[in-house]
Order: sequence, then C-alpha cells, then structure tokens
Amino acid sequence: MRVLFTSSAARPHLFPVVPLAWACRAAGHEVRVASGVKIAADIVHTGLPAVLSGGVPVHPAKGRAEFVASIYSQEPWPHEWPVNPHLLNDRQREHLERLANAVIAGSAAMVADFVGFAQWWRPDIVVYEAVCYAGAVTAAVLGIPGVRHLFGSASLPCLELRDGRPLSAYVQMFRRFGVDVTTSAAMTVDPTPPSMRLADAEQPWRAMRYVPYNGSGDVPRWLAGPRSRPRVCVTWGHTMVRALGGAAAGPYRQAIDAIATLDVDIVVVASGEQLAQLGELPKRVRTSESTPLSLVLPYCDLIMHQGGDGTTLTAAAQGLPQLAITRKPDAEVPAGRLAMSGAGIHLRYQELRHNRSGWDLVRTAVEKLLADQAYRDAAGRLRAEIEGQPTPAELVPVLEETA
Repeated sequence: MRVLFTSSAARPHLFPVVPLAWACRAAGHEVRVASGVKIAADIVHTGLPAVLSGGVPVHPAKGRAEFVASIYSQEPWPHEWPVNPHLLNDRQREHLERLANAVIAGSAAMVADFVGFAQWWRPDIVVYEAVCYAGAVTAAVLGIPGVRHLFGSASLPCLELRDGRPLSAYVQMFRRFGVDVTTSAAMTVDPTPPSMRLADAEQPWRAMRYVPYNGSGDVPRWLAGPRSRPRVCVTWGHTMVRALGGAAAGPYRQAIDAIATLDVDIVVVASGEQLAQLGELPKRVRTSESTPLSLVLPYCDLIMHQGGDGTTLTAAAQGLPQLAITRKPDAEVPAGRLAMSGAGIHLRYQELRHNRSGWDLVRTAVEKLLADQAYRDAAGRLRAEIEGQPTPAELVPVLEETA
C-alpha cells in the first residue's frame, strides 16, 4: 500500500501524524510526507521521505501582521466555544472566518504540487492532518479515500465551514481541479484521549493512542542526575514565537521570575533564539536548547506552558500535572479540558496582565500543583487513558481496509 501523508507547513501540524506514518512504514508500506518547503528539515529529521511544495500563500503584509497580532490580543472566548458556536459574538465569528481563510490559503498554495505528485506516484490512500485541506482535495482528484487526522482538542472545529456550509475559498480549491466538493472524510483518526475530547468526530471515527513526537535529539546528562528539589519545565512552543518574535517570551520570563522564588529547580526548553530573548536567568534556572519535550519531561515534576495541543498531550502522556497560561482562543480549548480533568490549572494571560497580583497567581498555582496529590492522581488517570487507546500500529490494518 502507498500512503501519502499531508500536513500544513508548521511543526504543530506535522508532528502528530509522524507516529502513524512510521507505523505504516514499519508495517512494510510505502510512505511519503508532503508539506511546505518551510518545514523541509523537520520532515527529513523524521526519517520519512519528503514531498515538498514551494507554494507560498499570498497575504498582504500589513493585513497579515494585523491579523496575527489580533490572534494574541483576543479576550477570553466562551467556554468550549467549538461546540458552543452560538455563544460567539460577531467579532469572534469574523475572526474565526479570517483564520479559516488564512489556513485555506496555505493549502491552496500547496495543492497543485500535491496533486501533481500524487498523479505520478499513485497513492492508495491520503492521510491529511486536520486543516491540511490540500490533502482532501488530492484524495478527491485521484478518487481515493482521504483520512482526516486530528491533532487534539482544538482540531475539532471544522474551520472550512460557516453555518454548516463550506467557505468560498475552500470550494474554489476543488473546482480548480473539476471535482465535487467534499467536507467529509472516509475516516477520522483522533489521538485525543477521551476526557480531553469536546465531542466525538463524525463517523467513521477511530481513536488512536497519542504517541509523543517532538523532533529528534538527545537527553542532556545533567537531567538524569540526582536532585533535591522538584523540577518545573517551562516552554512556550513554536507557533507563538513565529508569530510574535521576541514579544512571545515576555509573559514566560515573568512567570519564571515568579516561580524562581520557590524551592524548585526550573528547566527552560526552547530554541537558542528563544533563550537569548530571556536574558540573564535566576540562579536555579537551567536551559535545554531545542531538546524534544518528550525527552525532558520524564525528569520533571510539573510543566508550565502555552496550552498548545502538542505540548498538553505530550505532558499528559508522561502523567505530569500542568499549568497552562494561554494567550489565544484555540489554546484555551485543550487547556480548559485539561483543567476539567483535574490534571492541571488553566490561567489566561489576558487576565494575569490586568491583575496586580497576577504573577502571584502563577506562583500559587505551581505550589498547589506540586503539593496536592489530587493533581498527580488525575494526571496519572489521563496517562492511563492515553495508554488505553489503540496504538498507531493497530490502526494500520484499518487504513488497509479503508484503502
């Protein structure tokens, strides 16, 4: 069987599909991973063959900068808004549509390259990451099954739809190749553990164990050494840094300073560029440059992060309590579900920055998460949920049947 995996050109979208792609490869199937040239090195580091598109979405520079800034300046959205769209106000609906069109533009820039490759390679099935609509179009053009691969709680909403109808830009991608528009997949694969799901995806649907993949690397030796204090990991992902540059580090530097007064050790996991933006750090703070998160967390007692699906689920797979400090609507979704599971605490940066004692709340949250056994017990239950789902290897025969 030939399996074409497609992903939006960003690490948080690529990384979740890697375990299933490798499961297919290990089962003896031919695999290709298609995405934008921007993440070429990331695909190559997976050890899987890459298919690259040089297409670049067209965004007016001024409009894009304004829109990106607006993503991180939203006031908190309604609770579990993806399943409660009636609670969104007009401004939030408009923002969601702008986001959808930006995502669709990313797919539209790659779709011709994907279709051209697929018409030559002739895959039997396409597995596309939830918002890589170019994969859905490719499957439609070839007349083969397209499987939608979710990446966590925040991938549930179908951005391509507005009031149940596909957006014009989405429709145009299909019409460009003269095929019928489809908004449904042959199957949906969901690595979200049960208590983190907002709702089941459309049928046919298959649960899959979340297997952390955060890139390649090694474990710094000092992490495995003896220690006398609890260790807190601090990270803020990839997306925020790409969008905000140096400004992304600000809230996390404040958070580090807030908890550095506690009797804890702190390890900051970030790129070299991100670490440089933090400046001189307190005495008990160490850094681990560009180390995959899944290699660091086994040596930690708690993680403080930005609330992204990948970070949240990687920590959940390790059974760690979590403190999520979110700045944008999609991150509020997994962070909110995490808090409801009892395995963590969710704070919103918008509320911290307007509160004189906001960073005291961060310090108090860390103290609670380390001292209260209930959080560790809930984190353990969440880990058990993840481990109870079918492995990627167990999903391969399902793909074979679907193809």
